[in-house]
Amino acid sequence: MSVPSEKQQPIELPELTRPGAKELIARLPRSNWRERSFAYWAEKQLCANDPWWRPLSSAVVGMSTCTMSLFHMLGFRKVVAEDLHKLTDIIEGKRDRPVITIANHESTMDDPTMWGLMPRRMRWNPDYTRWTLGAQELLYKNPPLNAFFALGQTIPTIRGDGIYQLAVEIGIQRLRENKWLHIFPEGKVNQDEVIGRFKWGVGRLIMESERVPIVLPIFFTGMKEIMPLSQKVPVPRPNPFKSTLFLKVGDEIDFTAQIEEWKDARAKLSSDREKNQLDKLVRIAIVDRLWASLDKLKDESAASIARGALK
Repeated sequence: MSVPSEKQQPIELPELTRPGAKELIARLPRSNWRERSFAYWAEKQLCANDPWWRPLSSAVVGMSTCTMSLFHMLGFRKVVAEDLHKLTDIIEGKRDRPVITIANHESTMDDPTMWGLMPRRMRWNPDYTRWTLGAQELLYKNPPLNAFFALGQTIPTIRGDGIYQLAVEIGIQRLRENKWLHIFPEGKVNQDEVIGRFKWGVGRLIMESERVPIVLPIFFTGMKEIMPLSQKVPVPRPNPFKSTLFLKVGDEIDFTAQIEEWKDARAKLSSDREKNQLDKLVRIAIVDRLWASLDKLKDESAASIARGALK
């Protein structure tokens, strides 16, 4: 089964004219207290190195993941995480490369619900916590929420704003620091049986990371039953005697050879037009490969469930 790549093409600009994260933050409006709050937290999130940042971030991510763990215990009949060690071993181990995880997106509560499955020893350490991209219009609504989600390592994303927006620039900065970045590449909640087409932003993140990231697919299911899109009020309604959650981590997707070939080919080109065209083709190839890997993991997860993983 295949799905077409993202049809909408981002506006390509010559590399020298593309604004970086600091310039994009400087351009943010500051005409009222809401806008000033958003700009403040965007600037703090870009660096994330103030003396107070780590303890406050630790408190937010720790409380969030522990709350989700309690949610699992009280709300679900059974919760299964298959091959979670493939992720935790990498995150806790010594590495000289960043990590990108991708997952399907069944509900607006997938993150942080899925991270409540992480071991207790990892929950209060921001270094062991994912950075992720979250919809700005849903999360960053007022100053208290701005602070909560910024410290919770959720980067505000404007859906439909393309692959050169501030969120992607901050994501690239996190990858330069060898952090763990989690992406829902469908870009929206999808409760269909077929995984939706992926946005190109994840392709740019992989391509423009200074070091080729370790990329892991994750399949997560169980939330669409307790948070169907047909609900008027989008809140989870689990049944502790019936509801189940299932997560499976797949094998690493190695993009090293593909990135090296792209860089070699790009170095031989002279015009921005040729480079932009090559970049598009490589982004499409990367995104298609990611989609195929997650679709395969979805089938493997279905087989595990059919064998009784959630009995």
